[in-house]
Amino acid sequence: MVKLLPAVRRNIDAGVVDEEVLSDVADFFSTFTDGCHHAKEEDLLFPMLQLRGVSSKGCPVGGLRLEHQQGRNTVRALRSAVEKYKAGDPKARGTISSVLKDATDLYTDHIWREDYLLFPMSEKVLLDQDRKSLGKDFDEVETRFGSSFHEKYERLVDKLERDLASATELRKEVAVDMPVTAPTGEEHRCPLDSRESS
Repeated sequence: MVKLLPAVRRNIDAGVVDEEVLSDVADFFSTFTDGCHHAKEEDLLFPMLQLRGVSSKGCPVGGLRLEHQQGRNTVRALRSAVEKYKAGDPKARGTISSVLKDATDLYTDHIWREDYLLFPMSEKVLLDQDRKSLGKDFDEVETRFGSSFHEKYERLVDKLERDLASATELRKEVAVDMPVTAPTGEEHRCPLDSRESS
């Protein structure tokens, strides 16, 4: 979904505002990303890491918690802008585009921090019994959403991918927008860094 956001934004900037697509995007990040994925981290993984001596306030855990909240705020901003667009607000299309850019930047960095900081660190500090316990608890969370939960959102992303771009265009976009190797530099500083220095 994150890889598709630039294509959604290009359509918005070209004057094509598909309210159903925007509703699907908001639902994906609200229900799948926050309701399921982030909930498993916040309610299960992060507390387990804290038991193993990982600070809940520093990076990466504290930074990821902050980004989870930023994600919730971004989804609310998107839904608000879409409602304003429906009501005829002439500035709403620009706001939608801006929110989509913010979402792309936020989730691209967030995924990087999970893949290159959180998950490798978790592998180092968690015990085998912790992994087994978390696996069971994660399965229970998944069960709450129903057996077709993942398939529903996979179908949604597949449909958006077909609707938004040809496979060739999408591959080019993915190469630009989603790094496959660990980038370095200021763009991936912990989000707590800027807060602490201000």
